[in-house]
Amino acid sequence: MAKEEIEKKNFENLVWFYREELEDVNKGNRASAVFPKGLRRRLLNVGVLVYRKGRHNVKYLLSRATMEMLNRFTIGKMAV
Repeated sequence: MAKEEIEKKNFENLVWFYREELEDVNKGNRASAVFPKGLRRRLLNVGVLVYRKGRHNVKYLLSRATMEMLNRFTIGKMAV
């Protein structure tokens, strides 16, 4: 397997495994309340989370690819 394929599969597996927590973050819960610091760093490094710097803090958001994948998972779940 090529490195890109492994990274893509890793990304998909992380989004699938943490889909409920990621949906909580999408609904407005703070990522720091949902994920421990080490896991937030891992999700940030893989590209599941992105952050936006504010005036006094950092806000973690879902990446565009994560949002698209969550939408596919929820559409697939509704079809079953």
